[in-house]
Amino acid sequence: MDLKDSITECAVSFGDLDPMLIVWHGNYFGFMELGREAFGKHNDLDAMAMYDLGYFTPVVRSIIDHKAPLVYGDVVTIRTWMQPSPAAKILLHYEMRNKATDQIVATAETVQVFLDKERKLMIDLPEFYRAWKELKSS
Repeated sequence: MDLKDSITECAVSFGDLDPMLIVWHGNYFGFMELGREAFGKHNDLDAMAMYDLGYFTPVVRSIIDHKAPLVYGDVVTIRTWMQPSPAAKILLHYEMRNKATDQIVATAETVQVFLDKERKLMIDLPEFYRAWKELKSS
């Protein structure tokens, strides 16, 4: 598949911090969402475009391995890429780094599935996704 990794970044704000003055672990999900959006726009797989076609793509699994803390004023760089799968799901991987030090602060992955307009699980690939995969494979 000829998919491009996407890279985006985000400045750590005061609201991202926990009482220890490091980024609260739950806020890494927000960084991952920024990565998902950047990946989708970069590869013509935008979440809102899928929604407009009548599909929901909820995250059903997420894993984060925290490696090092981020603090106020840091900038996190989020690299996102897709793992190809024949199943009707989207597998994304994330590598988050402190921009100033280039240190990996977290690695993560998410699994998203497709639901139709009635919010029923799609077992087969939606036609638009099948066509998108074929286009990216050529």
